[in-house]
Amino acid sequence: MVSPILVATLQSTFLTLCSLLIACFFTKADPPPNIPALLIFTLLSTPPNFLWQQWMESKFPGYKVQKVEVDDDGKGVEVEEKLNVRNTLVKFGLDQTVGAVVNVGAYIGGTRLLRGVPAVTCWDAVKEQMWPIMKAGYKLWPAVNFIQHVFIPVEKKTVVGSLVGLGWGVYLALFAAQ
Repeated sequence: MVSPILVATLQSTFLTLCSLLIACFFTKADPPPNIPALLIFTLLSTPPNFLWQQWMESKFPGYKVQKVEVDDDGKGVEVEEKLNVRNTLVKFGLDQTVGAVVNVGAYIGGTRLLRGVPAVTCWDAVKEQMWPIMKAGYKLWPAVNFIQHVFIPVEKKTVVGSLVGLGWGVYLALFAAQ
């Protein structure tokens, strides 16, 4: 059986490739030379993101399981899952602060490092672009993050994020092409 982390990594990498190619199609531009760096970055960054989601769910379970006694001639109990609002808010807060800063910073700096850009230049790019990208991302990602924490099983959160990221990547590429 293939491990869930490997499946999520391969799916996320495929979705990254799709977003780059879709953006090229809409902009009628040649594929960017940084495609290998972006794919390698996705291969490297998906496993830690997957583990981050697993860790948060283990520390702050999104649902409480409650047993409800059922009068069914002693045949057992009914199990009900109830959203743990406090834990969901904690995970949401962690994802929108710590997770977002680490991911955006790693993306800005990491994709440049993978293309051979000097570390000092990468750090300058992180300092310059971090908050504008964070601000733009806060128009979409909090809603996605909320949906993920409430409705999406933990092993699928990274892939759902990558799927939304496909659209986000296309949007950013089209916006940049104007």
